[in-house]
Amino acid sequence: MKNQRFYFFAFALLFGAKVFAQEWEHSYEYSMNDSLCYTYQDAIELTDGCFAVATSFYYKSGYGDFYSAQPAIAKFSADGEELKRTNYFRPGYCTTSTAPYLFKNEEGELFALMTYNPDHDSTYFNHFLHYDNPPEDAILGLYKLDDDLSIIESYEYSMPIDTFENRGESLWDLWPNELSGNLFLFSAFIDEGNIVGAYFKTVSFDYHNPRGNDSLFLFKMNFEGEILEQKGYDWGVSGANHQTNERRTHFVATDSGYIYYFGNLFGGTNYQGVAYYYDKHLDFQKKRFLKHSDLPTLNSFTNISVKRSRHNTTYLVASSEVQNSNTDRNNRLYELDDNGPDSMDIIPIERYIERGTEQYELPAYMQSVDLADGNSLFFAYALNIGFYSEMDSWMEIEHLDSHFNAISTVFYNLMPEGVKEVNSWAKSILTTSDGGALFISKSTNLDDRRQCWTTVTKFSAKSLQNVEVEEVHANGLKVAIAYPNPGGSEMHIRTTVENAAVEVYDMNGRLIHSQTITENVTGIDAGAWAEGIYVWKVLSGERIVESGKWVKE
Repeated sequence: MKNQRFYFFAFALLFGAKVFAQEWEHSYEYSMNDSLCYTYQDAIELTDGCFAVATSFYYKSGYGDFYSAQPAIAKFSADGEELKRTNYFRPGYCTTSTAPYLFKNEEGELFALMTYNPDHDSTYFNHFLHYDNPPEDAILGLYKLDDDLSIIESYEYSMPIDTFENRGESLWDLWPNELSGNLFLFSAFIDEGNIVGAYFKTVSFDYHNPRGNDSLFLFKMNFEGEILEQKGYDWGVSGANHQTNERRTHFVATDSGYIYYFGNLFGGTNYQGVAYYYDKHLDFQKKRFLKHSDLPTLNSFTNISVKRSRHNTTYLVASSEVQNSNTDRNNRLYELDDNGPDSMDIIPIERYIERGTEQYELPAYMQSVDLADGNSLFFAYALNIGFYSEMDSWMEIEHLDSHFNAISTVFYNLMPEGVKEVNSWAKSILTTSDGGALFISKSTNLDDRRQCWTTVTKFSAKSLQNVEVEEVHANGLKVAIAYPNPGGSEMHIRTTVENAAVEVYDMNGRLIHSQTITENVTGIDAGAWAEGIYVWKVLSGERIVESGKWVKE
């Protein structure tokens, strides 16, 4: 295991040296050759100003890399010191629910909601059949934690689960825990002082001999661990791989009930997604559809996450994906008027924006949107992530007003010393009590894909709520990027800096291109340029506000 790295930003700027000691970055480095690792997912801010970060813990299995996950939690002080990291390993079990859901009750006490399922990875020391009394149940547990993240109260519910193993079937062997019977918790939040959650109870995948249908369960639980209400629904499919479809926040609470947003995974219909409505007692009420006339029929919504606005609408983030395409995917943010009349089958769209390049994009994997000050919001996603090519990616954080107009736009990427190119994913964004944000991400070294980083970064309010270049740079952020990098016949400059221009120089320092920037994305014809390295600069007046290197191949 490589040593963790802890950074404070202290950049010497053109305008003098500034140290913003209250802002920090914690990056945990691991290799896919290591015997274990942690990955950060999302976080909550505690009453004392510390942060609890929901985390997945992996032992390396014999098949693949870090295959079987266990729930874990990390804790950081307000100034970024790691105080504790704990995993909640259970023999014979793993979790398919990514990471614990973390909550504070009214007294500010910390709770974790976790699931455990029989571990079906037969190449792994913790495989459930390695035990004399192999588990035949799944567990849903609520755990009260002390300041050291130790469990001081435990409330568990045991549920019989399908433990059939379909070994020899190629898809099942590739994803044994996802395609075996399991309890998959995919949404949980506090409403009216109680925890409201949703999980799928799935049966094992068997294409030739289906073993029954998966079931959706909705529940309400208080902080004493009592399940107050629970309703189950036959989902009509068998052995579904829900872990690749649902993310982290698919439900919102309304004045009258709850709405579950689900993407149209198969395309080929006249809608991109579905919304299922439930009342406050978790009884199903109706179904409505997500349909955007600007999108072709073959487009579907995936990677959905939702957040309730302060004015009784829903912010929905999704990937707009063309079926049977590996690269045609962009990020979309919608505001939906989902309290419309029952007679309307299609949910009205109040407004939307789309963000993408010609490559593969993803919204923040766990939580893409969070409410900021006033009636504004933060929107986080990854651009050009290089799934199918060796290109730099960038994560983008937009501060938007209630009409989705950009208040500021900044770009972020982890670039450890000595590393040339990285592939980065945004995981989640959390608005902090001081108006800033806690941002969680994952990065991979494109020159050595076994080297990875999972990172928690605290950004100041100033760096995200207005574009003061000094503050932006001091937080490790940029106000412009060039992509794709490396590229070919065209180079793009992406920035929201107004009254700006771009200049490009060759490595001999000769100016080879200049033009005024009039759009958020400026295309530059690089077809006649020789292969090699170029330096680009974005200027506001005579002042250089951003610069970087771009490689033509």
